[in-house]
Amino acid sequence: MELRRRAPRINTDWPGRCKLDDEPDSEERDCRVIDISLLGVGVEMLGDGVGNLVGRVLVVDVEPPIGKSVRLQVSGQVMNQGKTLEGSTRVGLQFVGLSDSEVAVLEVIEQLKMFW
Repeated sequence: MELRRRAPRINTDWPGRCKLDDEPDSEERDCRVIDISLLGVGVEMLGDGVGNLVGRVLVVDVEPPIGKSVRLQVSGQVMNQGKTLEGSTRVGLQFVGLSDSEVAVLEVIEQLKMFW
């Protein structure tokens, strides 16, 4: 069976900080947004001690490489999780309940991919 992506992904390498949305007191950890699409993001969580996150909502604060005056926060439900060859944890987030303006921002990001 051939697996196909539901939406084209844009490869990124945006450093950020991740936190569980349903645990306000949870510790932030370093992470990287490694790809983004209109449906979600791929995130690499750095360091050890990442438990099972599937089904939970993760919030990621990033600074895209378009200037320090622009900050981006993305959040979504963790749909899949696995280990990378380097030992970090990679999770796939699916956006849930995006507004029309949030979809418009993602479409702009898709158009700007040539600059990254």
